[in-house]
Amino acid sequence: MRSKSKKLFFYLSTVGIVFLLGLTIFFSFFIYWDTSSYYRKTYYDNISIRKFPYPFRAALTLCSDIDATDSLREFLTIQEFLNTKNHTVLGKGIGLEIGNSFFPVRSNKKKFSLMSDNPHDQEVIIDLIHLGYIDFIHSFNSAKNRQEIKRILEVLSKNNCKLDVWVNHAKAPSDLGPCKWCLGDNPDSSIYHSDISKKKLGYIFVWMGDISSILGQGRPLTLTSFFDAFDKSHPFQSLINNVFKEIGKYILSVLGSEKYAMRRYNDLVTVSLLDDGQKVFKFMRSGIAYYGIGKAATAKGLSDIIRKDSLKKLVSVGGYMIIYTHLGKNQGYPYLPKRTIEALRLLEQAYRRGDIYVTTTAKLLKYYVNKKYLNWHVKFTKHAVNIYIDNISDPVRGTFIPNLEDLSGITFYTNQPKKTHIFLAIDKNHYQEITDVVRNGPDYTGRKSIMIPIKHLKKIDSLMKIYHKEGLF
Repeated sequence: MRSKSKKLFFYLSTVGIVFLLGLTIFFSFFIYWDTSSYYRKTYYDNISIRKFPYPFRAALTLCSDIDATDSLREFLTIQEFLNTKNHTVLGKGIGLEIGNSFFPVRSNKKKFSLMSDNPHDQEVIIDLIHLGYIDFIHSFNSAKNRQEIKRILEVLSKNNCKLDVWVNHAKAPSDLGPCKWCLGDNPDSSIYHSDISKKKLGYIFVWMGDISSILGQGRPLTLTSFFDAFDKSHPFQSLINNVFKEIGKYILSVLGSEKYAMRRYNDLVTVSLLDDGQKVFKFMRSGIAYYGIGKAATAKGLSDIIRKDSLKKLVSVGGYMIIYTHLGKNQGYPYLPKRTIEALRLLEQAYRRGDIYVTTTAKLLKYYVNKKYLNWHVKFTKHAVNIYIDNISDPVRGTFIPNLEDLSGITFYTNQPKKTHIFLAIDKNHYQEITDVVRNGPDYTGRKSIMIPIKHLKKIDSLMKIYHKEGLF
């Protein structure tokens, strides 16, 4: 008995020491290091780039994997409510730019996919890729080899389909990244495709599986950030499922873990190298429900992530949030439960108030990196303030002169918006004024600004009515 007691005492002591050591590293790092320095702004006198398009104070998107969306009817029913102001079976639509994804192929060809037995599936998928409402591909799913992937790419290329975002699916062999089952970027694999798929589809953003319980990425960490997912109604579950796990991952990142490296600075996007040497932007998704990230990634669970308090907190910390979910994981027709509809209406209100910029995953990510890597300078004259946009220079796409779509929503703080002008480079030595700008009064900080207008997606209210008349849903 004494021997067993000694072993138990030794085991508990060891666990206690490791736990205390971890907490010491965790708290020491915050005492001696200011995380906000990682996100310092660039100023030219009184001119600086606003973090979000005017008047927004945060940004959010739903990044919904297509898993379990088995029919075109289900897909269109959900999207009509999200993307239009039509009167739908779920009530009046919220009319937001919320995207979705697709599977190119599924083992069951009767289920919704690009290459299904239903030709209308392909028609709608291509339509909505062109319009921007399907904004990412969810792996090649059940594709078995490179030849099958080439046939899929031929269909997409023939129809001029481009996608900025790739999202891995479960343990699909075509996935990209460092996990052992990710063979899509391994040149020695029979399912290797990234050499051709990246070129033909044009994706630059890849989600490789990382999900955070911190509410809002791309903003400085504080000690309270790790308790964003704490739920006072479910203290034990939220501590175990979210808070302690997030602290542990953060400690590992400080100790040099490559897997959790994004946790150290609470990055939304970092540069990553595929196995074949190609550079991509790796991005983070998030979820904060008390019962755990995976279980909350459903239509029902969305209501435990989009809450009034979480939206308010997101605004107060000024974060970007890409919510990990599966809208197809639901209880059947009409697919979205009442609580989730109410949560989505809260999100719509936050957007209409000018609090949270809601757009597709692709548009949010492109705004983030375009703003981050934008090169510009200012010249002051007696009668004007001239902002010159030189280029965007990033580690993935290289250096290029952006077009107006690349600059959508870019906002500069200025004390004199009426006297401020924005010029865009034509080449290294010549600039042309951007005449279509919006001059804004004071925002919540009291500062005025000038903005290159947001380029919104084309409305699809009428298109959905056409799909109705065609009997697609």
